[in-house]
Amino acid sequence: MKTPYDTGKVKIGIYYEPKHNHHNPDQDWVQKAVLGIESTITTDTVVLSVLFAICTYAVMGLISRSYYE
Repeated sequence: MKTPYDTGKVKIGIYYEPKHNHHNPDQDWVQKAVLGIESTITTDTVVLSVLFAICTYAVMGLISRSYYE
């Protein structure tokens, strides 16, 4: 017979173990976006912004070079 404090669903007292939620940064970002909370700038954001700027500069340079030739 099982003891009355352990029903298999609820752990009471010293046997209680809270569930741990492990979120990755992407899940955190999506949750903040859905809730309308502005998130802080992360290193991923900075890296993507710099790469976008470099690619834009390169494309614009190629366009302007072909225009003046």
